[in-house]
Amino acid sequence: MIQLYFWIAMFKRLLLILIVLLTWETSYYLTTRTRKHADMLLVNGTVYTFDPRNTIASAIAIEGNRIVGIGSGEELRSRWEGGTCIDLRGGVVFPGFIDAHAHVYGLGELMQSVNLVGVGSVEEAVARVSQKIARVHPGEWIYGRGWDQNLWKSQEFPLAKNLDVVSPDNPVVLIRIDGHAIWVNTKAMSIAGVNRMTSDPSGGKIIRNSLGEPTGVFVDNARDLIEVKVPPASPEEISRCIINAVHESVGFGLTEVHDMGIDSVEISIYRELADQQKLPVRIYAAIGAPSPTWDLWQNRQPLIGYGGGMFTLRAMKMYVDGALGSRGAALVEEYSDDPGNRGLTLNDDQLEPELRVAVRRGYQPCVHAIGDRANHIVLDAYEKVLMPGAARDVRPRIEHAQVLLPDDIKRFRQLGVLPSMQPVHATSDMPWAGARLGPDRVRSAYAWRSLLQTGTWIIAGSDAPNDVLNPLCGIYAAITRQDPHGDPPGGWYPEQSMTREEAVRAYTCWAAYGGFEENAKGTIEYGKLADLTILSNDIMKIPPAEILTTKVLYTIVNGKIVYRLSSEPLAVP
Repeated sequence: MIQLYFWIAMFKRLLLILIVLLTWETSYYLTTRTRKHADMLLVNGTVYTFDPRNTIASAIAIEGNRIVGIGSGEELRSRWEGGTCIDLRGGVVFPGFIDAHAHVYGLGELMQSVNLVGVGSVEEAVARVSQKIARVHPGEWIYGRGWDQNLWKSQEFPLAKNLDVVSPDNPVVLIRIDGHAIWVNTKAMSIAGVNRMTSDPSGGKIIRNSLGEPTGVFVDNARDLIEVKVPPASPEEISRCIINAVHESVGFGLTEVHDMGIDSVEISIYRELADQQKLPVRIYAAIGAPSPTWDLWQNRQPLIGYGGGMFTLRAMKMYVDGALGSRGAALVEEYSDDPGNRGLTLNDDQLEPELRVAVRRGYQPCVHAIGDRANHIVLDAYEKVLMPGAARDVRPRIEHAQVLLPDDIKRFRQLGVLPSMQPVHATSDMPWAGARLGPDRVRSAYAWRSLLQTGTWIIAGSDAPNDVLNPLCGIYAAITRQDPHGDPPGGWYPEQSMTREEAVRAYTCWAAYGGFEENAKGTIEYGKLADLTILSNDIMKIPPAEILTTKVLYTIVNGKIVYRLSSEPLAVP
């Protein structure tokens, strides 16, 4: 009997060993004989997924244009084979950055015109125009962009006569940094027939001297008085500007740009680039309204995911006021530094009808509003236009939402309106915003924390070329409320700053939601699009100042590398 028990025990032991061996053999077979193909493996990095659990991994597997694996390098290499394996060497991976508000053609136009961004005086601006004139034909129009009188010692608007000194015969048009005013010379006003007798148009203002004569600056709708005479850019010129701008965008780690206010020519160019697979960054576009282009497209279905998902046209963009820097933003009370001026309202009688058309036709309404009066007008219009519970389907946006009445802050969440804001605007405007608004009203300006506390999401952008395109500058501004030099110490009204996670989400998953795309992108998850931004430093941990010196190592869109910092061969471990 004892021997029987002995042999039974031995049999069980042998059976257990056999089962273990078979399990190991099966596992080995599955991992070595049935490994799946992947087009790209990214290993040896830090991967911030921003998924619901905020998972952090070290490797990603990509097949086609989709993410098919997330985990450790050892784990993914045991399950996937083939394709390109890239050693990130400690690089940090984020969901692809999205700029939720920019002007692509304007950015490209800036890149090839007289660049006045950051000029510190009228004299410096005029000198740059003079350099351009030396390279053009007599009578040819001169274009430039980016001047900001708030950076100058006098902080006064410039004059036509400043430009007349270097350009008496070539008409000159220079767009202000915010895009809401132009500075021109006497030749341009002469061609346009503008003089003392010219009236201010509705929604516009001609800056005049004490005698009532135009001085050379035209604000908001008054721009049209001059620009109607400017020879339009050819489709070829517009295409060249757009191509230059989209390639500039991917160099900053952007995988998608929301292009705010395009027309039929730009739509055709985007479709052509998408058809030819020459669009390196996704474009989510809003049609400028009111306009002939909007008149045409409001009777058509939105264009969603065109060209393999590279171009989407499903939004409409309107303006309700101007900009704070040029004192065109519509305020409830007068400007603290310009008594009697409450700014300008635009498209007042067209706002509600156009919003109703957009909602009915399936276009997302995006309305520019900067001043507290303008934001109140838009929120009231949305409250009238939107049916209860419809906001999630429509996802209405207010672009900029810079200055808010305290009681209006909670209405964004209540109505389901998304604040589409640009963190860099706060740090660009802070040297003079207090003078425009006064010490009380400025506390409800650029109010990110106050909005976030209501439970709403902020979708972030740059407003390029009206401010810097780089999303890392926006993230830095969002968390510090400081300029690149670290001023002011402690930040400008720092109680309104974002956390690092909030700032990155504003450029990733929240921005994706702002374009109805949260199920396809914005986080790094299985099955989502392989749109990724890979950085040299961990911006979630490094000192804030180092965010500004962080480099983009790779930009991946649709599973393809569209930008690489290094020209060296890909590192394969």
